[in-house]
Amino acid sequence: MELEVEFSGLPLSEVAYYLRLGLQLEVVTLADVSDWVDAVLLREEAPDGFFVELYRLLRLRQPDVSAYLAAAFPPARFSVRPALAWLQQRLAGGSWPLGRINRALYRLRTLVESEVEVGWIYGLAADYERAASGPAEALQEVYRETEAFLACYHDYTFANRAEWLYLDAVLPQRWAGLR
Repeated sequence: MELEVEFSGLPLSEVAYYLRLGLQLEVVTLADVSDWVDAVLLREEAPDGFFVELYRLLRLRQPDVSAYLAAAFPPARFSVRPALAWLQQRLAGGSWPLGRINRALYRLRTLVESEVEVGWIYGLAADYERAASGPAEALQEVYRETEAFLACYHDYTFANRAEWLYLDAVLPQRWAGLR
Protein backbone atom coordinates (compact mmCIF):
# COMPACT_ATOMS: atom_id res chain seq x y z
CA MET A 1 0.00 0.00 0.00
CA GLU A 2 1.29 3.46 -0.87
CA LEU A 3 0.94 5.12 2.54
CA GLU A 4 2.17 8.53 1.40
CA VAL A 5 -0.79 8.82 -0.95
CA GLU A 6 -3.27 6.97 1.26
CA PHE A 7 -2.76 9.11 4.36
CA SER A 8 -2.04 12.45 2.72
CA GLY A 9 -3.53 15.29 4.74
CA LEU A 10 -4.75 13.16 7.67
CA PRO A 11 -4.02 14.25 11.25
CA LEU A 12 -1.36 12.09 12.87
CA SER A 13 -3.82 10.71 15.41
CA GLU A 14 -5.88 9.28 12.56
CA VAL A 15 -2.79 8.06 10.75
CA ALA A 16 -1.76 6.14 13.87
CA TYR A 17 -5.25 4.63 14.17
CA TYR A 18 -5.43 3.54 10.53
CA LEU A 19 -1.83 2.29 10.49
CA ARG A 20 -2.56 0.08 13.46
CA LEU A 21 -5.82 -1.12 11.92
CA GLY A 22 -4.07 -1.80 8.61
CA LEU A 23 -1.36 -3.80 10.38
CA GLN A 24 -3.98 -5.82 12.29
CA LEU A 25 -5.82 -6.61 9.06
CA GLU A 26 -2.53 -7.24 7.28
CA VAL A 27 -3.34 -4.82 4.46
CA VAL A 28 -0.39 -2.73 5.66
CA THR A 29 2.98 -4.34 6.33
CA LEU A 30 5.81 -3.18 8.53
CA ALA A 31 7.81 -2.77 5.32
CA ASP A 32 5.12 -0.37 4.01
CA VAL A 33 5.32 1.63 7.24
CA SER A 34 9.11 1.64 7.17
CA ASP A 35 9.24 2.88 3.56
CA TRP A 36 6.76 5.62 4.36
CA VAL A 37 8.52 6.74 7.55
CA ASP A 38 11.87 6.79 5.70
CA ALA A 39 10.35 9.03 3.01
CA VAL A 40 8.84 11.39 5.60
CA LEU A 41 12.10 11.66 7.53
CA LEU A 42 14.08 12.37 4.36
CA ARG A 43 11.60 15.00 3.20
CA GLU A 44 10.90 16.88 6.44
CA GLU A 45 13.48 19.27 7.89
CA ALA A 46 12.07 18.93 11.40
CA PRO A 47 9.96 15.75 11.44
CA ASP A 48 7.35 15.22 14.11
CA GLY A 49 8.57 13.13 17.05
CA PHE A 50 5.93 10.55 16.13
CA PHE A 51 7.92 9.65 13.01
CA VAL A 52 11.25 9.61 14.83
CA GLU A 53 9.95 7.20 17.47
CA LEU A 54 8.23 5.07 14.84
CA TYR A 55 11.50 4.91 12.91
CA ARG A 56 13.37 3.84 16.03
CA LEU A 57 10.85 1.09 16.79
CA LEU A 58 10.84 -0.14 13.20
CA ARG A 59 14.63 -0.55 13.37
CA LEU A 60 15.05 -1.85 16.92
CA ARG A 61 11.78 -3.29 18.29
CA GLN A 62 9.29 -4.09 15.55
CA PRO A 63 6.96 -6.05 17.87
CA ASP A 64 6.35 -2.79 19.77
CA VAL A 65 5.14 -0.82 16.73
CA SER A 66 1.46 -1.67 17.15
CA ALA A 67 1.50 -0.83 20.86
CA TYR A 68 3.20 2.48 20.10
CA LEU A 69 0.58 3.35 17.50
CA ALA A 70 -2.15 2.62 20.06
CA ALA A 71 -0.52 4.74 22.77
CA ALA A 72 0.95 7.62 20.72
CA PHE A 73 -2.26 9.68 20.89
CA PRO A 74 -5.26 9.84 23.21
CA PRO A 75 -7.72 7.02 22.49
CA ALA A 76 -10.01 7.82 19.61
CA ARG A 77 -12.25 5.87 17.27
CA PHE A 78 -12.62 6.60 13.63
CA SER A 79 -14.74 4.98 10.96
CA VAL A 80 -13.54 1.55 9.88
CA ARG A 81 -15.34 1.87 6.57
CA PRO A 82 -12.07 2.80 4.79
CA ALA A 83 -10.71 -0.55 6.00
CA LEU A 84 -13.70 -2.24 4.37
CA ALA A 85 -12.74 -0.39 1.18
CA TRP A 86 -9.20 -1.76 1.52
CA LEU A 87 -10.62 -5.28 1.73
CA GLN A 88 -12.85 -4.61 -1.26
CA GLN A 89 -9.78 -3.52 -3.25
CA ARG A 90 -7.90 -6.71 -2.31
CA LEU A 91 -10.83 -8.92 -3.29
CA ALA A 92 -11.61 -7.08 -6.53
CA GLY A 93 -7.94 -7.03 -7.50
CA GLY A 94 -7.60 -10.74 -6.86
CA SER A 95 -4.58 -10.18 -4.61
CA TRP A 96 -6.20 -11.91 -1.62
CA PRO A 97 -8.09 -15.19 -1.51
CA LEU A 98 -11.57 -15.30 -0.04
CA GLY A 99 -10.42 -16.99 3.18
CA ARG A 100 -7.98 -14.19 3.95
CA ILE A 101 -10.62 -11.56 3.20
CA ASN A 102 -13.04 -13.39 5.46
CA ARG A 103 -10.55 -13.51 8.37
CA ALA A 104 -9.76 -9.80 8.03
CA LEU A 105 -13.44 -8.94 7.77
CA TYR A 106 -14.18 -10.94 10.91
CA ARG A 107 -11.57 -8.91 12.82
CA LEU A 108 -13.66 -5.80 12.09
CA ARG A 109 -16.87 -7.20 13.61
CA THR A 110 -16.45 -5.28 16.89
CA LEU A 111 -15.42 -2.04 15.19
CA VAL A 112 -18.10 -1.57 12.54
CA GLU A 113 -20.73 1.09 13.08
CA SER A 114 -24.05 -0.67 12.61
CA GLU A 115 -25.82 -3.87 13.54
CA VAL A 116 -26.42 -4.53 9.85
CA GLU A 117 -22.66 -4.60 9.27
CA VAL A 118 -22.15 -6.89 12.27
CA GLY A 119 -24.85 -9.21 10.95
CA TRP A 120 -23.31 -9.34 7.50
CA ILE A 121 -19.86 -10.07 8.91
CA TYR A 122 -21.15 -12.92 11.08
CA GLY A 123 -23.30 -14.23 8.24
CA LEU A 124 -20.44 -14.21 5.75
CA ALA A 125 -18.15 -15.92 8.27
CA ALA A 126 -20.73 -18.66 8.88
CA ASP A 127 -21.40 -19.06 5.15
CA TYR A 128 -17.67 -19.34 4.46
CA GLU A 129 -17.19 -21.98 7.15
CA ARG A 130 -20.02 -24.07 5.70
CA ALA A 131 -18.90 -23.62 2.11
CA ALA A 132 -15.17 -24.20 2.68
CA SER A 133 -15.63 -27.95 2.97
CA GLY A 134 -18.39 -28.21 0.39
CA PRO A 135 -18.69 -27.97 -3.37
CA ALA A 136 -16.97 -25.19 -5.30
CA GLU A 137 -20.34 -23.67 -6.22
CA ALA A 138 -21.06 -22.96 -2.56
CA LEU A 139 -17.75 -21.15 -2.18
CA GLN A 140 -18.48 -19.16 -5.34
CA GLU A 141 -21.78 -18.03 -3.82
CA VAL A 142 -19.98 -16.84 -0.66
CA TYR A 143 -17.47 -15.06 -2.88
CA ARG A 144 -20.28 -13.23 -4.70
CA GLU A 145 -21.97 -12.28 -1.40
CA THR A 146 -18.69 -11.02 0.06
CA GLU A 147 -17.96 -9.12 -3.12
CA ALA A 148 -21.41 -7.49 -3.06
CA PHE A 149 -21.13 -6.55 0.62
CA LEU A 150 -17.66 -5.04 0.26
CA ALA A 151 -18.68 -3.20 -2.92
CA CYS A 152 -20.89 -1.05 -0.68
CA TYR A 153 -17.67 0.46 0.71
CA HIS A 154 -15.72 0.96 -2.49
CA ASP A 155 -15.91 4.75 -2.29
CA TYR A 156 -14.80 5.11 1.36
CA THR A 157 -11.37 6.48 0.55
CA PHE A 158 -9.54 9.26 2.33
CA ALA A 159 -9.30 11.15 -0.96
CA ASN A 160 -13.10 11.53 -1.07
CA ARG A 161 -13.67 11.96 2.64
CA ALA A 162 -15.99 14.88 1.96
CA GLU A 163 -18.42 12.34 0.48
CA TRP A 164 -18.55 10.09 3.55
CA LEU A 165 -21.70 11.65 5.02
CA TYR A 166 -23.49 11.12 1.73
CA LEU A 167 -22.11 7.57 1.49
CA ASP A 168 -23.29 6.89 5.05
CA ALA A 169 -26.76 8.12 4.10
CA VAL A 170 -27.08 5.82 1.07
CA LEU A 171 -25.46 2.80 2.71
CA PRO A 172 -28.78 1.41 4.04
CA GLN A 173 -30.12 1.44 0.47
CA ARG A 174 -27.06 -0.47 -0.70
CA TRP A 175 -27.46 -3.03 2.09
CA ALA A 176 -31.15 -3.44 1.21
CA GLY A 177 -30.13 -4.44 -2.30
CA LEU A 178 -27.96 -7.29 -1.05
CA ARG A 179 -28.90 -10.97 -0.93
